[in-house]
Amino acid sequence: MKKLHLLFLCIAIALAGAVPGLSFELSDISVEGVVYCRCNFTGYAAQVDASPLSGIVASLKCDGGNYHTLVNATTDYSGYFQVSAKVIKKYVGRYCSVYVLSSPLSQCIVPSQLTFAGKGSKLIYEREVPGVGSQYSAGLMLIGPSSSASCHV
Repeated sequence: MKKLHLLFLCIAIALAGAVPGLSFELSDISVEGVVYCRCNFTGYAAQVDASPLSGIVASLKCDGGNYHTLVNATTDYSGYFQVSAKVIKKYVGRYCSVYVLSSPLSQCIVPSQLTFAGKGSKLIYEREVPGVGSQYSAGLMLIGPSSSASCHV
């Protein structure tokens, strides 16, 4: 049964360019975001009660049926990450999210909703960028304790 399913999948992919409505055109997208830890470290921002954290692994994951994309990026000193990928554009809003895979500091625990077990951070369309493609934002992702007062360094 699995072989038959695989055969039909291969035929569908092969015919995708020849059958109207079965277009799997890949588009370039760029996703950016910021990861902060609720601890009072260098760069502490009182308005969010958190600090930017470098070395966080963020992952863009798109998973829709037989379509899968997984691309990782690491945050810089300002907590910023940017990742680029080729995706089926019509799937981005529904099937793509950014997840936080790891933290270099034990006190900056990644909450379950930002791991692969959770929903991650949904993407927000920002604009078209010439030579880059569609630009999306994962926004600000906060990890660590519920407040910086709970952070023991």
